[in-house]
Amino acid sequence: MKLANSFSILSPKERKVHAIIWLVGIIMINIPDWRVTMGPFHSDDFSLMIPSIYGLILNALLFYDCSSEFQQANLLNIWSRVKNTLTIFFKFSLIEAVLDSGYFALHYWTISEEVIVEIVWGQILMNFIFFYLPAVMFGFIKAWQKMESEEKSEPKIVIKDGAQTIHLIPNQLTHVESDGNYSIYHTEKKYMIRQSLTQAEAVLPDYFVRSHKSFIVNTRLIEKQTYNDLVVGGFIIPIGRKYRKNLQAILDS
Repeated sequence: MKLANSFSILSPKERKVHAIIWLVGIIMINIPDWRVTMGPFHSDDFSLMIPSIYGLILNALLFYDCSSEFQQANLLNIWSRVKNTLTIFFKFSLIEAVLDSGYFALHYWTISEEVIVEIVWGQILMNFIFFYLPAVMFGFIKAWQKMESEEKSEPKIVIKDGAQTIHLIPNQLTHVESDGNYSIYHTEKKYMIRQSLTQAEAVLPDYFVRSHKSFIVNTRLIEKQTYNDLVVGGFIIPIGRKYRKNLQAILDS
């Protein structure tokens, strides 16, 4: 779960606002005279009270888990994050549909195939509109704000290729790759500079670490790690035996 990580990005004021929104929402849908609910449960017969409680928890997990996928200091590898969040979306939607079906059967002592279909498709549709899409938008906004903040506060990486000087934003540089007498800097574009990786290390911030004799990685952008490789910005980067211990020590610090 990335719920704690998502909340850590919120300011104290934002956390209060979010808590109030969730609380007001659950109160509103349980006011009998308002009848603002849709689906098999209703506020006027109080069948919505228990589903609204576990629904609040599941919807919050869905929202913050999905939004945290995009709350990074970069906007690289978007498709991979979309796939991850869709997996989260369907998981929580189906869990909620199963709980709703079980609760419906217990509350009304009966349940038909039509009601089950209504519950499943209703959860998928409602969760997509009211929680998944807002989560993605919220994650993008927070990621953009963080990018702008870090771009203003952190110096750019300056690399020179003859008379040409290139300024790179650190949180958009995923890794540097050796190619003969050249180093290839990977951002949304590729920059091939005539220099060794040792020379590249000299101009990079200390969170860029050698993972292999031919690769330097931005440890802030590592998405996945196995014993033999890393995934950074959608690229699979090998871990060399010589560099594994130092890399792991830095990641653990």
